[in-house]
Amino acid sequence: MSELDARLAMDVERGPGARRRFERLVEQLRTPAAAFLQPELELRLAGYVDADDSFARDQLAHILAGACGEEALPALLRALVRDRNDDGDTLQLDVMDLFDAWPETSLRLVLDCVASDDPGTRLVGLWGLSIIDFGGTKYFGLIADAASDPEPRVRADVMSTLSTIFGTGNPSRALAILIAGTDDAAPEVRSAAVAALHSQRADMVTDVLVARADDVAPEVRYQAAWSLARRPASEARAALERLTTDQDANVCDAARQALRPPTSSL
Repeated sequence: MSELDARLAMDVERGPGARRRFERLVEQLRTPAAAFLQPELELRLAGYVDADDSFARDQLAHILAGACGEEALPALLRALVRDRNDDGDTLQLDVMDLFDAWPETSLRLVLDCVASDDPGTRLVGLWGLSIIDFGGTKYFGLIADAASDPEPRVRADVMSTLSTIFGTGNPSRALAILIAGTDDAAPEVRSAAVAALHSQRADMVTDVLVARADDVAPEVRYQAAWSLARRPASEARAALERLTTDQDANVCDAARQALRPPTSSL
């Protein structure tokens, strides 16, 4: 492991092309013969997650996935609890590959995450379900039930998930949950619900969004501006015009852009 540690510690290797320079070493360890290193690899992975070192984290996750297969899943899911991978790197991609290769083990572990007492672990479990059950045909109910989770982060995540293809598993229930979410006590949940309603064009949805244009939280008003864009109802335009004079500069800018006519593609 000393060679890997030394290379991962070299800041000079973190620039463009760094992954290619690491490829030979990483692929040498991505074999079942390296499975004996699992405890040490997991220890280092946890350390890089703690250090917020996404580059080294992804390299260790990639090695673990290749060397240990389904045995790597618990450690990689734990890493996702601390780092949801919002920086666009590859930890989630390795987990998704393992989901494909070992579906039964993956589902069992993900369901365990959903039932966890830890909110971060529940978030990972709900994400995993949305990947495993892409169209929401089997486990829609579990994610829908999480809309009443005591943790606002979890409820907000449910709103975002229901705005994806997963929501087609039960469109009417998904819409009802999103509308209810716009009245949640937590601004982050209301904001996520309003953003998720962007593609819903029913008159009742427009009415809900117009109401949220007067929300006390600027992040909710900001999302309302974008979700009201290009809606034909006069009430939508009136709400956007009010938002152009909002006390929050970001809300004003969003409303002005939402009122601009679409540019021609010609």
